[in-house]
Amino acid sequence: MTAYSAFAGILDYPEDSLATLVDGCAASLAEEAPEARAHLLDFQAAITGKSLGHLQELYTDAFDLRPDCTPNLGYHVFGDDARRGVFLAELKGRMAAVDLALGVELPDHIVFILRYLDLAEQERPVLIEDCLLPSITKMLAALENRNSPYEHVLRALLSLLRQQHESVVTAAGEVSG
Repeated sequence: MTAYSAFAGILDYPEDSLATLVDGCAASLAEEAPEARAHLLDFQAAITGKSLGHLQELYTDAFDLRPDCTPNLGYHVFGDDARRGVFLAELKGRMAAVDLALGVELPDHIVFILRYLDLAEQERPVLIEDCLLPSITKMLAALENRNSPYEHVLRALLSLLRQQHESVVTAAGEVSG
């Protein structure tokens, strides 16, 4: 399981496997992204001992009851603008082309975008720069000072994405230079 898939599982509606997903993701980030790992360990500490029902309440409070922290990333990028509809249609087509099943959520849900990153390596840089980085930054601002454990997960993901984005930009500069 890649880091993107692991984060997708962690940011999905909580199930009994959440602690296992966090452990696996934190272990995989130990060498590659120690700052992201540290934030995940903070999340792990914050959820330790909480029942599944309590974790589900925390998730709902962080993402479902707060329009400014919706997991539908197209909203953060486009708002209610018609361009979001185009973005959704384009994402849905691209996700279908790689056999990514969407279920009941819209294709711009963070879980599906992270899973799509695993399947569409060519599109990663654009999705990270234009969608994930600005959206997660806005989501973090919405959770700031709310004592939500999910703030740690978003900080971990943002740290990883920034690190990877910087690597891509640096590599592109070396190729063109």
